[in-house]
Amino acid sequence: MLTEKKVHKTLLFLFITFLVMNAITYNILIHITGKFGKLFIAIIGIILLQKTVNQFLDFLEANRSLLFFWGLCICFTVLWVFNNGMNIPIIQNNLLFLLFIYFFYLLSEAFKSKSPRPYFSFFKVFASTLNYNLIFWTILAVVLPFKIWHTLEDRTGLGLFYENYIQLGIFACVGTITNFSIYRDKTENKIFHLIMSIVFAILTLLSNSRNPQLVLVVYFMFNAFPYIKRNVIRYMYVIVFVIVFLSSLYLSVDILKSGTVSSFTTGRSKIWYHIIDHYGSHSIFGGYGIFGLNDIILKAHVDGNYYFQRLEFLYFHSSYMEVFAASGIIGFLFFLFFITKSLHQKKNLYISIILIGILLGGFFESFIIQPTVLISFLFWYLIISKPSKSKLIMKKEFQVA
Repeated sequence: MLTEKKVHKTLLFLFITFLVMNAITYNILIHITGKFGKLFIAIIGIILLQKTVNQFLDFLEANRSLLFFWGLCICFTVLWVFNNGMNIPIIQNNLLFLLFIYFFYLLSEAFKSKSPRPYFSFFKVFASTLNYNLIFWTILAVVLPFKIWHTLEDRTGLGLFYENYIQLGIFACVGTITNFSIYRDKTENKIFHLIMSIVFAILTLLSNSRNPQLVLVVYFMFNAFPYIKRNVIRYMYVIVFVIVFLSSLYLSVDILKSGTVSSFTTGRSKIWYHIIDHYGSHSIFGGYGIFGLNDIILKAHVDGNYYFQRLEFLYFHSSYMEVFAASGIIGFLFFLFFITKSLHQKKNLYISIILIGILLGGFFESFIIQPTVLISFLFWYLIISKPSKSKLIMKKEFQVA
């Protein structure tokens, strides 16, 4: 019988496995099992891990700005449905966002209360789960067999057991980070985890998925040069202000339509231009809920761009564009405040290195707004968790000099 001491580890193992399965679309049964399995585990996890009302109240108190952002998303979703009709996926995306975030919070609290070194314990289970999944699904891909290499326009990458190399890139990127996190700590299996981190890093390279590669470059740069990370944290609010200010200037000009910029961003800049152009005739204070504007932009702009020609659903390929479109400028500012405040609280911890890398990757992909993508689960778990107040544990917990 499963002991209470292992419940949180079992929930983590199952949730990660279902996230991996959800992205395997070669077999509809595997995909559907992952899709509903992750929701089932989140609900069961909340039931099992929710011990007192104070847990929920503490969550509300600690994350008020995030809740304000989510509340705006819900309000704008209601307006979207009123104007455009019932859309179950849009409603699910907005309603389930907070459910998953709260499950991650309870899971992190369980690791903190049951493990002397909660972050280390979390990474150990996470890395082991990904290692098992890599072996199992790779064997299955060879036996069936799956199509291993995939071509998207002029780019070919390793897909392995995924139907596109982008998913493998995300999977391998997270595998690299979690295994390297165990290696850099004093553990008896550190050589094994170093080997696995190298294997996952090679898979990330072979996937030819540039965003996961960017995340890893930033991650390893901060590991190699921690003083860069310290300066980034020290001037976090200034950096965010400068980025927002320069972005507002940059996105207000026609340069986003130029062939050079479009080619450099693989078509993303044209998407961003159409979003800015849309808001040129609408109030920036209005939002459309999570993924509510995406269909509108896709249907209104059909040109030679790959993203407008061949996709049934358009991602904006920028987490911050998605946040802005979901909640308007006010919700966007509250979201940024939540991120910077949470990151500042973890400035002395190793996990801030991971968070910064993912946040930079979020400039070019929409995964941060999707808490059940593997890399965004890692992000939300780490940023929503409350650092331990114990100085002794703080010294032991992956601290960066």
